[in-house]
Amino acid sequence: MMISGVVVACRPEHLSAVTDGINALPWAEVHHTDPQGRLVVTVEASDADASIDCVRKLQDLPHVSMAEMAQYCVDEEP
Repeated sequence: MMISGVVVACRPEHLSAVTDGINALPWAEVHHTDPQGRLVVTVEASDADASIDCVRKLQDLPHVSMAEMAQYCVDEEP
């Protein structure tokens, strides 16, 4: 399992819609937002390729101007 920290940005007027859209994804969760339109998101994926795919999906969400992986952790327990 790979857990990634992702920074997402949008225009402030779209913050609520972007937050709701991300939280609707089964593999993502918004942990923090600020009034300027920045969000801190965690993504759970099976491996690095899947994690990168998830970040690309976040980048493609409506009103998202930026989504970049900031940190990751690999849990190698079976």
